[in-house]
Amino acid sequence: MHPAPFDYLAARSVEQACQALSEDPGGTRVLAGGQSLLPRLVRRLERPDRLVDITRIAELQALSATPDALHIGAAVTQRTGELFPRLGEFGVLAQALPRVGKTTTRNRGTICGSIAHANPAAELGVCLLALGGEVTAVSTEGSRSIGAQEFFVAPFRTALRTDELAHTVTFLRPAAGTVGYFDEVTLRGAGDTPLVSAAVTSTVIDGRAGDVRIVVGGAGQVPVLVSSAITGVLDGALDDGAVDHVSSAAAAELEFHGDAHGSADHRSRLAVHIVARLLRRLRENLP
Repeated sequence: MHPAPFDYLAARSVEQACQALSEDPGGTRVLAGGQSLLPRLVRRLERPDRLVDITRIAELQALSATPDALHIGAAVTQRTGELFPRLGEFGVLAQALPRVGKTTTRNRGTICGSIAHANPAAELGVCLLALGGEVTAVSTEGSRSIGAQEFFVAPFRTALRTDELAHTVTFLRPAAGTVGYFDEVTLRGAGDTPLVSAAVTSTVIDGRAGDVRIVVGGAGQVPVLVSSAITGVLDGALDDGAVDHVSSAAAAELEFHGDAHGSADHRSRLAVHIVARLLRRLRENLP
């Protein structure tokens, strides 16, 4: 199949891209890596009137680590992020990024694009929620920051308006003494879309874990930060009983959907196991 006809604009500036979006918000799509968009165009699941290519905008190629955060422009590819020398300072993101698709797709796919696509099981949204951060959105009306917990509205839906461009995604730097682990379960091994993905982070003081954060993603829901009412029992207590209780309680908060790859119940049971595995890994690797 071939895509339906569309106009193409290779934007040379953020202002030009935003102007194009403002002229026809409903009929314009942003093209960066295209790893999610192009297959939908070929299948004619989307029929935009115009594509706005942002890959030539130098401002959106920015990638920097500051004392507080990692800032990633909308045109930065996943592979560029993966090879960034300071990525290791950002815990679960450094573990997850090499597991996003395959090297061939990471060479083209962008970090911002994956987050804006909002696949509920995708790795990078889970990491954004686990580390904390925000997405900076720009339009002809100006810019605004959208916090990680407000950004994901529903599967494949975000708080971005149709006339807005995701300009930058910011991942907060883990506090001193923070440890974290990421894991996922796929059907066909490395490079496949996860059935369930999860991240666990914790601050460690005097060999004891505190402020444990658990985030789980999977079909049917946005990435979910498990409530502190559940994770609070883990502060200083990572025994098997606490781990099993929290893993089951965390999974009970989730609302997975079934599909051709697995039932909702199967995903729920996977979530129990993956969270328990990450918590035990945390316990075994306490400094």
